[in-house]
Amino acid sequence: MVIVIAIIVGVIGNADYQEITQARDQMNLRLTLDDCKRLFDEGINRVDCFDKSIHVFGTEQQKQQWESGDLNP
Repeated sequence: MVIVIAIIVGVIGNADYQEITQARDQMNLRLTLDDCKRLFDEGINRVDCFDKSIHVFGTEQQKQQWESGDLNP
């Protein structure tokens, strides 16, 4: 009985942690992209900043969209 409860608590805790970290990463992505826009004029430096930000904080889907040119921050 104790083991079952521990497993349930572990699963719930892990799901909450994943949601929290995903929300944190999305907020950080938005903030870093805004910083890129503020710090760099259009050009290679801005694109490089976007690229690094998306690869650090973006989801796999966002990374694929960026690489295919479908994501325009």
